[in-house]
Amino acid sequence: MEAARAEGIVLRKQPVTESSLVVTWFTREAGKLKTMAKGARRVKGPLVGKIDLFYQDEILYLPSRRGELHLLTDCFLVNPYRRLRGSVAALTAAAYACELVESITELEDAQPGIFEALAGVLEALGREDKRPALLIWFELRLLALAGWEPRWETRAGVDRMLKSLTGSTLAAAQRVKLNAAQVREARELVWRFWDGEVGRTPKSRLALEQVAFL
Repeated sequence: MEAARAEGIVLRKQPVTESSLVVTWFTREAGKLKTMAKGARRVKGPLVGKIDLFYQDEILYLPSRRGELHLLTDCFLVNPYRRLRGSVAALTAAAYACELVESITELEDAQPGIFEALAGVLEALGREDKRPALLIWFELRLLALAGWEPRWETRAGVDRMLKSLTGSTLAAAQRVKLNAAQVREARELVWRFWDGEVGRTPKSRLALEQVAFL
């Protein structure tokens, strides 16, 4: 069987044996994928240093004929998003963004727009102090790409800001400054909408609320 190629970001990694991992990726070409990475936990294995949370890799895998778990044959590191490792706040924000993607997508449903949004926000979270606005933008972007775009009132205040963020680019979102009261009100509205539409509350949301600057 011919190997398939994709560019993916690591959403989750789970040890399954002393030497192997099951890795959940979000890829540009095939959406959310699960692969068995044999030997990924070996100290001197060929995959050492190539697979970690939030890493962006080019991957080669053999598609499974019987299920949804494919066999990873090789991967090449594209972007480790090293700046995320510089603070607890950045790591917490990245974990939240990846959980949002995992919860709102189905296996092997290609969504290149979601991949580009995730890659962009991971890069921005690693170098920006405006993480609350970025995460609110990302939540709104995911909802829109999934077909659940909120319809906000046009009156002044947080609703108007959310309406503006919903249709904005990542670059525009990086220029938005929110005070603590605006962040609380915006999150209350967005999270209520998210939980109602998606049907589940992200587990990492609690950690997000407990970290300074988020």
